Amino acid sequence: MNNFIRLWVLILCMFVWASSWGEESDLNSELGNSFSSELGFEEVDSSIWSRFTFSGYLKNETAYRIREPRSITKIRNIAYLNTQFPISDAVTFNYTGWAYYDHAYDLFNYETIAARLERNAEEPLAFVQNLPQEKDSPAYMTRELYLDVAADNWDARIGKQYIVWGVFEGIRIVDEINPIDFRELITPDLIDSRIPLWSTKLDYYSDVGDFQLLVIPDLRFHKPAPAGSEWELLQRVPGLREPESWKLENTEFGAKWDFVLLDTELSLSYFYTWDDFPVIFRTVEIGGRDPEFYPTYTRIPMYGVTAVKQIQSFIVKGEFAYIEDKFFGRSNTADIDNDGYVDTNGEAQKNHIRWGLGTDFVVFGWDAAVGVMQWVILDYEQNLIQDKRDTSYNMFIRKEFPRLSMTFQMLYIYFDTLNEVYMKPKMFFQVTNRFQIAVGADLFDGQKSDFGSSAVSDIGDFNVSIQRAQFVGNFNNNDRVFFEFKYSF
Repeated sequence: MNNFIRLWVLILCMFVWASSWGEESDLNSELGNSFSSELGFEEVDSSIWSRFTFSGYLKNETAYRIREPRSITKIRNIAYLNTQFPISDAVTFNYTGWAYYDHAYDLFNYETIAARLERNAEEPLAFVQNLPQEKDSPAYMTRELYLDVAADNWDARIGKQYIVWGVFEGIRIVDEINPIDFRELITPDLIDSRIPLWSTKLDYYSDVGDFQLLVIPDLRFHKPAPAGSEWELLQRVPGLREPESWKLENTEFGAKWDFVLLDTELSLSYFYTWDDFPVIFRTVEIGGRDPEFYPTYTRIPMYGVTAVKQIQSFIVKGEFAYIEDKFFGRSNTADIDNDGYVDTNGEAQKNHIRWGLGTDFVVFGWDAAVGVMQWVILDYEQNLIQDKRDTSYNMFIRKEFPRLSMTFQMLYIYFDTLNEVYMKPKMFFQVTNRFQIAVGADLFDGQKSDFGSSAVSDIGDFNVSIQRAQFVGNFNNNDRVFFEFKYSF
């Protein structure tokens, strides 16, 4: 509760300060000039503060689950601040940070918010009651902290930042640089889900195209939702070995070339990175004792191509990536050599490709974007858990209604291989230039993952031949409506 009080005091102070910033700047300028004249300080001293620019927002996000057990599951209050300072004509300092507190945990029972009894109905009650109860609150984070250095034909960005490759919005094919925070699965905007990294980005501009180099010594990986929460899925495995940051041999690096050919915007890229998902090596004796796990992270090289071309009223986009040496899990019955153990420590190293194709267009006054994305595992083996092809289709529509000061949009994703659906309709109401209200829903459909628990025998053994890994279907009962109130300054 003390953290909650402190956060709201901070938010209140920021609100008052932001609202009166213009008046204070004029007053401070007059007082500063008078004070400087009396004490003989140079004019430049008082002008330093006037060169800072500030922006940000105060936001409340409230969500209500419409499936049993029905409950408010989020009352998140967010303070977001960005400031910039031009150190010189060529160098600019940038800082972005946020803090938030979820008041729902103060008002409602954790088991109700997380729907633990319903979500773990197949587990013994004693097991459910002893599950962890982690919360994504309170949180304080520096989102960006970097210097921009600009010259005639090159620039550099050095510090904590996001780096975005690719031409699709919300779809990651070539864009695999920043890991993802899965605190609410895939429901937040992608920009709020990216985990910033300490990096150096160099851009060089020439007549034959733009060249970009990346050096990333800061190693971070996908962050799972808090253990025990309603979005729990991809959890940290005990004993996980992580590579050490800020060591040359572990550093990620990449290069990209953007150019135009035949009126088509093209890019070629290479990224030597770490797989942001851990590889769960394991020793599994088929029908024998409990498996032993050896989770670790592995390196993968990625080669990427993107293309954007306007064809009449359509903007056609494409992405392609070739990834080497990624590990894919084997089923718990994979024993080709008949030695009684799952082959190759339960993982198979394969090359694979990812591709996506889509188009943006306008129809009847609606902005629309449709696309298809697919993973294909090369040299496929039938004992892999993941299918050879993993295909998804997506659609995004948006339309403004100026007379109502309203904007409607909807995201629809169909995961064909998994037979799952995620849909997010949302309406924005611009009450004033600074104040906005939004209402929407997060809707899921699909099956839960099953690794044998659906066929437990009378003596408690799992059917290891049943292995089905699902994604958004695990949250079929997490359908919710949400409301957002946002004041920008």
